[in-house]
Amino acid sequence: MKVTNVIKWINFNNILAERFRRYRSRAVFKPKGPINRSYTAAATPYLDSFSTDITQLARAGRLPLTVARDREIEELFREMEGGKSVLLVGEKGVGKGNLVEGLANRMVAEDVPALFQDKRLVGLSLPFLVAGASKTGEVQERLLLVLQEVRRSGNIIIVIEEIDNIVGVSSAGTENIDLSEVLSQELQNSSMRVIATTTPQNMKEFVERSALMGVFERVQIPEPDRNQSIQIVQANVAAVEAKYKVFFTYESLEKIVDLSDRYLHDQFLPAKAINLLVEAGSWIAKRDLKLIVGEDIAALVSRKTNIPLTQVTKKETDVLLNLSEIMHGRIIGQDEAVKLVVSALRRARTELRDQKRPIVNMLFLGPTGVGKTELAKTIAASYFGSEEAMIRLDMSEYQAQDSIARLLGAPGGKTGGMLTDAVRQRPFALVLLDEVEKAHPDILNIFLQVMDDGRLTDTLGRTVDFTNVILVATSNAGSTYIQDEVSKLTPIEVIKDELIRHKLRDSFRPEFLNRFDGIVVFKPLSREEIFEVAGLMLKSVAKRLADKGISLVVTPGAQRELAQAGFDPIFGARPLRRVIQERVDDALANYLLQGKIGRRDEVVLDVGGVITVRKAEQL
Repeated sequence: MKVTNVIKWINFNNILAERFRRYRSRAVFKPKGPINRSYTAAATPYLDSFSTDITQLARAGRLPLTVARDREIEELFREMEGGKSVLLVGEKGVGKGNLVEGLANRMVAEDVPALFQDKRLVGLSLPFLVAGASKTGEVQERLLLVLQEVRRSGNIIIVIEEIDNIVGVSSAGTENIDLSEVLSQELQNSSMRVIATTTPQNMKEFVERSALMGVFERVQIPEPDRNQSIQIVQANVAAVEAKYKVFFTYESLEKIVDLSDRYLHDQFLPAKAINLLVEAGSWIAKRDLKLIVGEDIAALVSRKTNIPLTQVTKKETDVLLNLSEIMHGRIIGQDEAVKLVVSALRRARTELRDQKRPIVNMLFLGPTGVGKTELAKTIAASYFGSEEAMIRLDMSEYQAQDSIARLLGAPGGKTGGMLTDAVRQRPFALVLLDEVEKAHPDILNIFLQVMDDGRLTDTLGRTVDFTNVILVATSNAGSTYIQDEVSKLTPIEVIKDELIRHKLRDSFRPEFLNRFDGIVVFKPLSREEIFEVAGLMLKSVAKRLADKGISLVVTPGAQRELAQAGFDPIFGARPLRRVIQERVDDALANYLLQGKIGRRDEVVLDVGGVITVRKAEQL
């Protein structure tokens, strides 16, 4: 398939030129000027003021070619030859408008069935139709006059884009029938043909509830597959190359389709691939480069999404190989947890993971205050570039069965849920399910599909992609058992095996646990580890003082004293945070308010909470 596409692309400009010449040469045989067969019917001045003649644009060679849509065009011919008007249903960006443009090109070249020959394809503009209408019934009157001219001429096919917009539209006065009823009545009582477009969502919300459903036959316009999308991009690349004076390799076109499909979720193929094509041409031209390769496309998508997609550099290799040490700079103890996370991030960065599932699904088990949430923040910062790249859900808020509506959206509502909308808006993030054991079992069932298939459908029927998220669930289930066994020096692997086989059965179903790529057991922090955590917390205090131009020095004895006061094997590091807040933060705040500490001063914290200020020399 790749060789075929390369050969096609080599000859594509010649094919485009040949097609263009063929359309123009066939159009030559159609009479010009006042005796054009398409214009020998009655004049349509009123229609012309509210519309655009698409066939005229095709005659002038101003429409792009339609590629890889032969099946849909043939279906359109079949339905309209059966005496029906056609409604093209497809998501925004799949090419409904381009299909109409392709029909206009074929009509000009007379490469169409007899029904379409010597016809005009005219696009009716709803904004033009309703602009300035203020009198009661004025919009309906305008539409009736337009349709009267179309019916009288007998050689016009009307195109109405986003036909759902006419549902409920009328001029002043609620007693008037809307435009959809006017149009449907005219189509039922005449032989006029209309080609309209809409999206599946608007089809369901507006069109199916209106009178239009009885007069239109639906033709589905699906998103093109990968090979079709590459061909469509090939058909558009020549114009971009000419505009920006650059050249695309075939590899770059493949990357445009693949990366836009995988990482740009707010649009559909082929529109998002074409938009990326144009953006790449502009971006590379500004860098004074001429040849665009696949790595350039990966770099551009990385800039747009903040996801590392380019080849792993030597610097990144060093970071990935030393990621354990980097994480241990923030996470004290918990060697097994860090090891599993590092392995998952390495697989993701080198693209050795399953692309149809989330980057990794992890369950963190352990007592409170041992670093479960801190490790999640570290993962977000390491992979997504910021701790803020996190979607955090407190699962204790979802203990009722009907709280599913909060996650997915209320049935019949017009907005999505807290989870689905958050992931749609930020598809590259860490999703943290905090205290997951407190959620209702039906809530947990939702995440079975997320962890297995990497997708979830909200109540509006939109499929949300989870393949670019890291899913982390934290739980305190089994904490007492973990603390007891760690005190007996039981190996972590033995503890984890017992938790999975027996202790967690009351909190989680087996199929839920089996969906996780890794279940990590966090052990309680020892006195020495609490001492190291105290060092990290005091560094954070020192950094805040450094922002004010003040340096902080903490003696080892003072650090040991704080760690001893904050040590609690049950509650982890949280009591230590309160101790530092009360003994260090509060004391420093008082010194600052009393003016005892100024810029460039050095503050020394010693045993017993004694604070000594070394004043800076006067400048």
